[in-house]
Amino acid sequence: MKTFKDKVAIVTGGGGDGIGHHLVMELARQGAKIAFCDIAKLNATEEKLTALGTDYYCETVDMGNKQAITAFIDNVLAHFSCIDLLINNAGIALGDLTFGEASEQDFEKITNINYWGVIHTTQRCYPHLLIRPEAAIVNLSSSQGILALPYLVPYCTTKFAVRGFTDSLRAEHHIRGIRNVTLHTVHPGAVATNITLNADHHNSGTQQFHEELQRGTQPADAAKIILRGVQKNVGRIFISDGRAQDILARLLPTASIYIIKMMMRLRGIVAR
Repeated sequence: MKTFKDKVAIVTGGGGDGIGHHLVMELARQGAKIAFCDIAKLNATEEKLTALGTDYYCETVDMGNKQAITAFIDNVLAHFSCIDLLINNAGIALGDLTFGEASEQDFEKITNINYWGVIHTTQRCYPHLLIRPEAAIVNLSSSQGILALPYLVPYCTTKFAVRGFTDSLRAEHHIRGIRNVTLHTVHPGAVATNITLNADHHNSGTQQFHEELQRGTQPADAAKIILRGVQKNVGRIFISDGRAQDILARLLPTASIYIIKMMMRLRGIVAR
């Protein structure tokens, strides 16, 4: 997709001040028509889009509710009549907890949003994307969809799943000769968002992990990296230290655990 001008773009998780918000704003500045959703904090994004004179539609949507997703996509089509770009950005983290501390409800909540939210949204948009001259699907995984870390078992599980879904669908498109819809997997490393503080569970390492994220890529810069990757048809888009984690996981798929343990000790993070 060489240009976003006059394209209809859907961004999930577009409220607040994270990557999704900045994706919405950057797409608007490049002339796209915007549809976005979130569970809260839509007003600030709406005000900025109105100031730009952007044609937009937004709605409060729980990404763990497939009926709400269906209604949202139907409303987007009623407003714009087509879809050119889908960015599945919405996602949550549960926080710093061991596998034994994670309840069945914890797993269901994060899986419903981070994984099933992506699947349901993509399924409902897919037939409309296939008929466009050029279209793209962008799914945000994580560097923890490549390199598994301790105390993030539920999060890593969902992000590995998003990676597998997107990469396999990209392979299917290549084999089937579908060239008008490109697939992009995004692997952010450290990005300065509040995802850690917004998590349900906080433990001894929460504040330190949040502070480390704040030293990473700014969300506005992450949004620009993602959109440039789409324009250049980059299948796997890395942000911040995402590429370094990919290299570590590839070169040392087993020994990487010892490196992670050593880094945790250097940072004063005690195993629980």
